[in-house]
Amino acid sequence: MRFTAIARRYAGALFEAAKQAEAIDFVESDLGLITYSLQTMPRLKEALEHPLIPAERKKRIIADVFKGEIQDVMLHFLSLIVDKRREGILEDVEQEYVRLANEFRGVVAAMVTSAVPLAASEKSELRGKLEDLTGKKVELELGEDPALIGGLVVRIGDTVMDGSVRGYLASLKNQLLGEQSHA
Repeated sequence: MRFTAIARRYAGALFEAAKQAEAIDFVESDLGLITYSLQTMPRLKEALEHPLIPAERKKRIIADVFKGEIQDVMLHFLSLIVDKRREGILEDVEQEYVRLANEFRGVVAAMVTSAVPLAASEKSELRGKLEDLTGKKVELELGEDPALIGGLVVRIGDTVMDGSVRGYLASLKNQLLGEQSHA
């Protein structure tokens, strides 16, 4: 089983606990603080992920670093993660938790790749069209890839809409090669 599947289960359980505690936004913020701390404090990350450091010691470290800074539900979750020896999945848990929280709020992330930077009016128009299409509030995550030549590639979840010139040319090529093999 991959870390992502495990992280999905843990994130789902954390999300349900946060929902019951009416602390969805707070827990999301806490996860951000924790993963940021792990990224910026290598010794903390090493201590939490070290297999020879006893669980009780790790829990004391967590309490010392985060007590008063994060929600109780988050402290309990971290304790569970330590008990189950899953300290290495926290960043994956954060990503999945954010996705679940956004889904709960009716927000969907759209990864948009364009050949050139989009103007503010183009971003606004695209967001509006995607919101009409999905029926949800859309958060755009923009990227650039000059190899697209022109147009856009939009990814929402597992759905990819390729409106790029590169995609069109590849499709045209496949059609032409398909017709040649039938001749």
